[in-house]
Amino acid sequence: MHTPPYKVIDKVGMSHVLDFIRHKLEDYNTESLEWIKLLALNKNHLLHGCCTYPVREHRGSQNFKTGYRIRASVNVEMAPPFKFQHWARIPSSNYKQGWYSGAKAFEFDDLEECAVHTLSHECFHYLSHSKQIKYKNTEANANWWADQWLGEFCEVGIGEMKS
Repeated sequence: MHTPPYKVIDKVGMSHVLDFIRHKLEDYNTESLEWIKLLALNKNHLLHGCCTYPVREHRGSQNFKTGYRIRASVNVEMAPPFKFQHWARIPSSNYKQGWYSGAKAFEFDDLEECAVHTLSHECFHYLSHSKQIKYKNTEANANWWADQWLGEFCEVGIGEMKS
């Protein structure tokens, strides 16, 4: 794995999770990505994620003060299993695309799964907003994307990733 052009900050001791995310991002142009942070959350919430888009120097400027910033926080005090209600692609033959956006309970066996899903969700927002993937930048699509990356994380494992 090569050294990315962005900073990686791990405040929860899950370097394998961040290695997986860095590996997944190797297929994309990350020059505009400033940093990825994984932080501890000790509130009454399981997780929080945020993808901050670049900030222009001033209105109309083509120059930016900041790049994209991805942050995920997971609650290090809660015990598994973890459940989180959010938007998802709900399969339905009543819609041309084969699904609609609706509420779904996401379940994670451990905090690593929660961190991978949250970071993957925010990576989707980054990739969609920067026009590196064709999917509309919605919460349902971000969770669908995160489900795919989480499935790969659970199935393949960090040790089998390419170097």
